[in-house]
Amino acid sequence: MEKLFIIGFGPGDESWLSDKSKNTLKSTKRILNTRDISLKSLMKELREVTVETAVLVSGDSGFFSVTSTLIKDFSDLYEIEVFPGIGSIPYFSAKIKIPYDDAELISLHGRSENIVSKVVYNKKVFALTGGVNRVSEICRTLCRNELGNVSVQVGERLSYSNEKIVQGRAVDFEYEDFESLSVMYIENQEAVNPHTPLYDSDFIRSSTPMTKEEVRWIAIQKLGICPSDIIFDIGAGTGSVSLEMARKAYNGFVYAIETNEDACALVRENMNKHGTFNIEIVHGKAPGSLEGLPAPDCAFIGGSSGNVGAILVKLLSLNSNVRVTATAITLQALHQITDSFERYGISETEIICVNIAKAKKVRAYDMMMAQNPVYIVSGFGRSDDSLPESKRESGVLT
Repeated sequence: MEKLFIIGFGPGDESWLSDKSKNTLKSTKRILNTRDISLKSLMKELREVTVETAVLVSGDSGFFSVTSTLIKDFSDLYEIEVFPGIGSIPYFSAKIKIPYDDAELISLHGRSENIVSKVVYNKKVFALTGGVNRVSEICRTLCRNELGNVSVQVGERLSYSNEKIVQGRAVDFEYEDFESLSVMYIENQEAVNPHTPLYDSDFIRSSTPMTKEEVRWIAIQKLGICPSDIIFDIGAGTGSVSLEMARKAYNGFVYAIETNEDACALVRENMNKHGTFNIEIVHGKAPGSLEGLPAPDCAFIGGSSGNVGAILVKLLSLNSNVRVTATAITLQALHQITDSFERYGISETEIICVNIAKAKKVRAYDMMMAQNPVYIVSGFGRSDDSLPESKRESGVLT
């Protein structure tokens, strides 16, 4: 069996190759460089097992590299040995004298990552850019999400004689032209700890209804939110649920859907107050306002204006396995929600009633003051194919 060496080429200049890598390249008969050959051509070449081969991969062989693909696809054809290289992020870190051991490291080169969430919840972010995710586009995204003043350093043509490193704010680089394959360091001094809860007293309030903190925490927990989830908050109100869910989905995104303009403004105020910007406010009435949004992993229905059935049909059309939680105060609303869950494909439905009482000081005594009981209904989507055609399309309760 011939040998295949996968060698981290480093940031670019050959002087950053290790001595072992250089010696191996001198004695290897066939050398394939991923900078000079497409992935498709590389795979074709490697299937022709003729001689000992070395594949040069950019940066470090173990960081967002083609290495894992090569090991998976060619372990049966070659005896594989992997050599590490100096990655662009360690190189850039050394140049700007900022350690990366406590930073979030991501690659946006040919990958989809939520840069807003990364910057909101991490003080330090190092990012590889490339393709459509150029420095200017990343900075425009940050600016659109209230993060234009975060500190940014950009390194391009790293390790070469014409290397360039600049520093500023995201807003300074919205329309600057940088090399596609650059490295960014983004620092957000106001980064939020996503693991701290928000209390009712933390929110800016108005006459807009707000889901109380204990109910909010239970309802959100029922959704089983994962860090990278896409979430809908339908009937966002003050944004209290949106902000709590955005923190749980600290690598994901929340769409706060709200019909009232004043409430939308209140959501924005609370986002600004708490530095939580992985939220997009959608002004409109569901289900119509859900059109064009990405498929949700889960959805919270805090207000439906009587459209629960139609909302569920839309959610299931976007993701047949969507996780849903809805809350109700009145028995009529509870009936509509439970009937809709049954009719429109929500399985493993759970219904709980939450009764909260809080102590209030009355002279020398502590009296427990009851709040309104709240019903929380939760469940999971199932394939639309199991529903009658009429129910899949209309979402109208009869």
